[in-house]
Amino acid sequence: MTYQTTEDRRRPFRTRLQDAFALPPDVMEDEITEVILFRMSLVLNRATFGPADMTFSARTALACDRGGKACLFWRILRGGIDLYCQIMRAEVCHCATALKNYHRRRG
Repeated sequence: MTYQTTEDRRRPFRTRLQDAFALPPDVMEDEITEVILFRMSLVLNRATFGPADMTFSARTALACDRGGKACLFWRILRGGIDLYCQIMRAEVCHCATALKNYHRRRG
């Protein structure tokens, strides 16, 4: 008596799991990473009592433009974020760009 098994059951679980979570062939990983980082920035901004539809980078640029007592704190954050984006993503002035994009989205 011969039992017929499907091809899927003979493959290791790890391989089946990797295939289940694989990206479609026409999607680049950078696109997914940008969406995830954008969502994380929104969550971070909400967690620090910022506007719900603004990213943390845009809020940092806005706080630097407004000035005030905490301006030094925001300038240090802005420098760190801009430096990270320049090194990792080759993007100059990320916070200022994020603020422009925020104003454009709001209309």
